[in-house]
Amino acid sequence: MDAFTSTMLTSAAYDIVKHGFQITSEAIRQRLGQWITQDVIASEVAEQLCKLGITDELSPIGIERRIEATPELLQLIQRINANPAVVAPSSITTVNQHHSGSGDNVAGNKITCER
Repeated sequence: MDAFTSTMLTSAAYDIVKHGFQITSEAIRQRLGQWITQDVIASEVAEQLCKLGITDELSPIGIERRIEATPELLQLIQRINANPAVVAPSSITTVNQHHSGSGDNVAGNKITCER
């Protein structure tokens, strides 16, 4: 299992139990909906995570170690990663602007770095 996948799954599981909720397919879909797009897969992930005995007493590192030590979960994650979902369709946006005077002429989000 790659580090990114393991970290995402660990973070979702920790976040769910930290707030006192049970790990369910709905909770998994809510937290990982852009990565896990199928209800069947979300149910399988939730079932596998429930078998690990994850509670709010475990740290994220403890959860990650349990996830990485489970071959069934590893195979499931490999299946998910083998069929990546299209998260955001690409689109082309055309913006026509006319500007006179001082100041910025920004179309969309302006990101600035403060130093």
